[in-house]
Amino acid sequence: MEEKKKKKRKKRQYFTLETQEKIVLYQNTPNKRQKNKIYEQFIMPAFNELVHSLVAVYKFKSPIEDINHLKSDCSTFLYETIHKWNPDKGTKAFSYFNVVAKNWLTINTRRLTKHANRSVSLSDADSMSSADKRRLSEHWVEMSPEDKERKENFPHVVNDMLNYIEEKLKYEKDIRCIKAIRQIFNNVDDLDYLNKRAVFVYLREISGLNSPELSSSLSTIRKHYRKVAGPGKDFELF
Repeated sequence: MEEKKKKKRKKRQYFTLETQEKIVLYQNTPNKRQKNKIYEQFIMPAFNELVHSLVAVYKFKSPIEDINHLKSDCSTFLYETIHKWNPDKGTKAFSYFNVVAKNWLTINTRRLTKHANRSVSLSDADSMSSADKRRLSEHWVEMSPEDKERKENFPHVVNDMLNYIEEKLKYEKDIRCIKAIRQIFNNVDDLDYLNKRAVFVYLREISGLNSPELSSSLSTIRKHYRKVAGPGKDFELF
């Protein structure tokens, strides 16, 4: 009997031509509810698999943050850059987002590693090097009266700014988002975790918005924030 040739199992493609077509459809769909449906059903799974594959292949890791949080942040970043890919330029969607995700992971894993190497625990003085202690003593200075006053007024200024921005918002989801931001800010001392990913999760739980809706609302709020916050503007936070 002739031996039967074993057929190689074809690897399931997670980012296909259909994915690219759905991204084009997403870009050209004006209705936000339909856009969210397209993203969640067809695009988000491909982005998640793309990021997962890059992390596995290039061994990206973070010494101070759960790698799953890093993956989720990268997928969210890809969502925020969907509008930047232009199908008319001839670049395939997979190639474009593959490069974007790889660059994001490279930059952020390096940043987190650098931050971890610079971090020193004040409660464990024995682990500090002489250089660490010297740098710490150089920065241990008394706060000026102006800085003290600014620090004391900071919570009031932020809340006034959030109230101002809320009045400028038109959509219910954006208002729910900024209310969640205010709640987190006013209860920040009671939070167990306070990194970027944790804040995103808190916002999602409090506002009841899904990830695409939340990212969209945060982008809208950031635009208003840049207009009113900063030196010489309506709200000087720094």
